[in-house]
Amino acid sequence: MATIWSATIAAQYRAILEDLAIALRTCPDELWEESLYPVDPSDPEAWTPIDPDGQQFEDEAVAERKRRSQGAVWRTASHTLFFTDADLSAMEQDWVPRPPLSPHDEDWNVVPPTYSREQLLEYVEHCLRKVEEVFADLTDDRADEPVADSHRHRGTPVGEMLVVGLVHLQLHAAQIRTFLATRGVPWEGE
Repeated sequence: MATIWSATIAAQYRAILEDLAIALRTCPDELWEESLYPVDPSDPEAWTPIDPDGQQFEDEAVAERKRRSQGAVWRTASHTLFFTDADLSAMEQDWVPRPPLSPHDEDWNVVPPTYSREQLLEYVEHCLRKVEEVFADLTDDRADEPVADSHRHRGTPVGEMLVVGLVHLQLHAAQIRTFLATRGVPWEGE
């Protein structure tokens, strides 16, 4: 039986995922690949992007586009959904993301193929279904158990991981919403 705490956290997941879906639907095509923050390729911190198979992009123009896309709307959303799904799956051994996302999408320096609005909106729906599954019968005892050994934060209590995941989701959804607002994009329903 769900507690008031788990019901409240589940409601927040749903609200933020729905907000992210609005951002994805609202984002104009011309902003889809624009970075939320400046990217300076001459900066020593700027990395050399690689594909999900670990190969560098031979065409420098492609490498530059990938480098700039590290903070793109679509990339920020795919990163957010990847980890939201992972954290909602913290009790599952050997979790892998649902296609089209790849288990290597979040490996160091990897820039996956540009995901479409439709693909990411489908992933939002997947995460919303996962929220319903996870929180339907989450008890305090289960929330106190450690996450699966295969999870990147093994040993962390499930409940704590779910809250950390919620904060991560909220952070990136707010970044995307703020970016769109600063570009004068009207918000759906306002």
